[in-house]
Amino acid sequence: MAVTRRISLAAMVALGVALTSAAPSSSTAQTVLAVVQTLIDAWREADVSKAASVLHDTYRITSLQDAGEGTKVFVDTRQGLLAAVAKLHRNQWDVRLGKPTVTIDPNGMATVWAKYEFFSNGTPNHCGHELYTLFHFADGWKIVGFADTDTALNGRDATHVCPD
Repeated sequence: MAVTRRISLAAMVALGVALTSAAPSSSTAQTVLAVVQTLIDAWREADVSKAASVLHDTYRITSLQDAGEGTKVFVDTRQGLLAAVAKLHRNQWDVRLGKPTVTIDPNGMATVWAKYEFFSNGTPNHCGHELYTLFHFADGWKIVGFADTDTALNGRDATHVCPD
């Protein structure tokens, strides 16, 4: 049976608040969120090694993008993402998640779903929702897939462009 938890990742990270729940999966949810946060931190820090540490070799990214010229699908691999991270400057990519929903399958799969806002060099750039898919391996949880919707803000407020 899958267990779903709504967790404020921003509050957990900023305040260091531990999850409290009698459910046996709360520590697993924390671990899954920590893996996702490691990837987000790696993007912000432009740290290829940190990003590589949480991505499975078969990782794929799929993004539904709308920059105002029509919708397109962008697909890339682990190698493509790591090459992009290698070209970043610190704080060039800054993903800010809303309240993620963590779903955990006791057979070794987890998902993290969250609304997000993306900042490029400190400026709001686009928003949407992100989905991280993780599998549990002998060496821990690894991100195997990432999908998002990517709607350009073009100077507009994210609450209007990407409402809940």
